[in-house]
Amino acid sequence: MRRLDLQNLANTKLDAAQILANNRHWSNAYYLAGYSIELALKACVARQISADTIPEKNLINRVYTHDINILIGLAGLKFDFDDKKRADVSFAANWGICAQWSPDSRYQDKSAAETTYLLVAISENTHGVLPWIKKYW
Repeated sequence: MRRLDLQNLANTKLDAAQILANNRHWSNAYYLAGYSIELALKACVARQISADTIPEKNLINRVYTHDINILIGLAGLKFDFDDKKRADVSFAANWGICAQWSPDSRYQDKSAAETTYLLVAISENTHGVLPWIKKYW
């Protein structure tokens, strides 16, 4: 996938999650919202791959993970991420909420509160995870 496609998908997944939450479909909104972070981090990985270079096979295989903690490292953001968490406790708390997401959430019931916390953690302008990732994608 192209980086621009991943960026657009990240935004679209978050928009769709907001619509679902506005219609009280909490579990589906929660599940979909998490993909916005995964896709945004994969856009950061894509930014590192040159069009005229064959990427390392191990990198390509690892990029298919859904684990956003692993994707932070693959995206080359670990150092900046650790600095951001140390400097901004609200961001660190938001990351903690986001880090609880996994694709397995599709099998779980999520409450209005859990979904709202995740949506805020992802999208909040000053301390949200997605606005921070967008600086690097």
